[in-house]
Amino acid sequence: MQSDNRIRVGVSWLFARLYGRRDMGGRIACCALLLALGALSVIALNSADALAHESDTTWDADYWDNTSLTGNAVISREDDTLDFDWGDGSPGAGISADRFSARWERHLNISAEDAGNYIFTVEVDDGVRLWVDGVLKIDSWIEQAKASYETRLPLSEGQHTIRVEYFELTGAASISVSWEREPDLPTTYWQGEYYNNTSLTGTPHTSRGDARLNFNWGYESPLTGIDQDGFSVRWSRSLQLPAGDYRFTVTVDDGVRLLVGDRTLIDFWQVQTATTYSQIIYLDGSAVTVRMEYYEETGQAQASLTWDRLETTPTATPDPASTPGLTTTPLATPTPTATPPPTYTPAPTSTPATSVTPTSTPTITPTPTSTPVTVWQALYWNNRTLTGSPALARQESAVDHNWGSGSPSSPTINADSFSARYSAQISLAAGSYRFDVVSDDGVRLFIDNEKRIDGWSDHPATSYQYTLQHDGGSLNLVLEYYEHEELAQVKLSWTPVTDVATPEASPSPTPTPITVTVDDQDDGFQRGGLTTTWREETAGHADHLFWTNNNDKTRTGYNWGRWSPDLEAASYEVFVYIPSNHATTGNARYWISHSGGFTLREVDQSQHSDEWVSLGTYTFSGTDEDYISLSDVTYETYLSTKVAWDAMKWEKQ
Repeated sequence: MQSDNRIRVGVSWLFARLYGRRDMGGRIACCALLLALGALSVIALNSADALAHESDTTWDADYWDNTSLTGNAVISREDDTLDFDWGDGSPGAGISADRFSARWERHLNISAEDAGNYIFTVEVDDGVRLWVDGVLKIDSWIEQAKASYETRLPLSEGQHTIRVEYFELTGAASISVSWEREPDLPTTYWQGEYYNNTSLTGTPHTSRGDARLNFNWGYESPLTGIDQDGFSVRWSRSLQLPAGDYRFTVTVDDGVRLLVGDRTLIDFWQVQTATTYSQIIYLDGSAVTVRMEYYEETGQAQASLTWDRLETTPTATPDPASTPGLTTTPLATPTPTATPPPTYTPAPTSTPATSVTPTSTPTITPTPTSTPVTVWQALYWNNRTLTGSPALARQESAVDHNWGSGSPSSPTINADSFSARYSAQISLAAGSYRFDVVSDDGVRLFIDNEKRIDGWSDHPATSYQYTLQHDGGSLNLVLEYYEHEELAQVKLSWTPVTDVATPEASPSPTPTPITVTVDDQDDGFQRGGLTTTWREETAGHADHLFWTNNNDKTRTGYNWGRWSPDLEAASYEVFVYIPSNHATTGNARYWISHSGGFTLREVDQSQHSDEWVSLGTYTFSGTDEDYISLSDVTYETYLSTKVAWDAMKWEKQ
């Protein structure tokens, strides 16, 4: 930097000499020398930048006296570390103690031996965004008390760019950013990290190698120094198996999360008695990281994990060709259908009759409802939250209860304010199945650990449906229910769905699709929720979109939007426009309301940029029951992603 200053001084001196000369030749000579020094200055500055980037261990920092990083920075400096706790103070002269923002950037050189998986940790009060190599990894641009965020990602050999943006609103101000390389995971045993808390936070009390995950500690502690209640464990290892489909099975008491690669297979982070969950995933034969996270609240403690490879072609049981009640007619195109999210609680309906009037020909009458091949494990609590130890555990042959104003088991279970969880494994042939649920009050249906029906609210007897395209074999079903007051009822059944032939349209040499578009600024779009959390941007379709941060569950005041088109009764392919800005969620849940019910389509918004994405083709009734809804409940980590609402279009087929 000293040579840069000398060049600047020399340039200033030449300017003075240039305008002090009267002869033209002297001025030309000074100009030539000035140009040469200018070129030398550019080379020197570029060289300095290059050297700085090669050995950059400090942060290039800019500070603004506003919360939006706009205008000219008040302070530009180099910060040795990004670890500040200003409290109620200011980061520097000219910056207020409240309502300021900052941006830091630096380069990180990774050698060949240091390449691998890294954990980035951010602690912040208030908002923060973290980019690594231009990819947004942490996005929590909100006012918040001190919070901690973590992201894992692989870093290859070479130079990587890290950028951090921050804003402070009011109160205390702090930010800290750090990273560390994960050690190479073992391949023949599990790396176990044991904590004396239920949140896997802080430094592990004990780290050890576990040969297998098959623990049943009962009421005892897992090891010396760990409490018998209120502890948690994270097990990690690298696993390499031949390519194929694998079923991973966990049995736990209490909470569990299972991650295979970058996918969360099982997530039941809750207090529960010993419960088994299974999920299937395809592995391509390469090494994959497997993590199982577990916590114990009180009472007995148990945790186990196994996996087994599935046959290439699963045997469907029963066989539709030989089983009465199942048809061999080709099934409809897979279109899983379900009830809409709680934004739109369906009006009370009577359960439709399922009997089928047979024809005079002696054919087999379709069986309207399948019966579980195994009994249900039923747990009941004297609260509405399924928490604590169950007051009653028993086996039941079916989930079909209408208690009215009574109790499931008096006097053990209350007549009001109770909850229940029903679990079973069933086996179905390959095909399409409609699951029907009737409840008063709240209900949730999980199929192979995926939430498929969510009516977790107070309501009178209400019907819900979800249609599943199944490849054949076993399914794990979990139905959760709560009763608040007055009448109580819950029922679950399922039936095979056959393909209904669609009448052929009149021949048309060049069919032209009729397109109906509803943008987020049109009259056909409605939105609701907390008005303070909605944001809008002049981007996307028609240069406008709405967005919010995501919710990890159905919280009070969550945001929702609904597109209602003006259609004639016909079949339409539906498209959603995904903008390039403010669309980072991996689980946007679109509910399509059509003449056949409701269909849920999950879209990874982060994988699309300024493009139309098909949600499938459906038959619409041409009434006000034709619409598409989207909420910001994505079940991802709270406030970790953004959900965008833009345009929808219907193309007549």
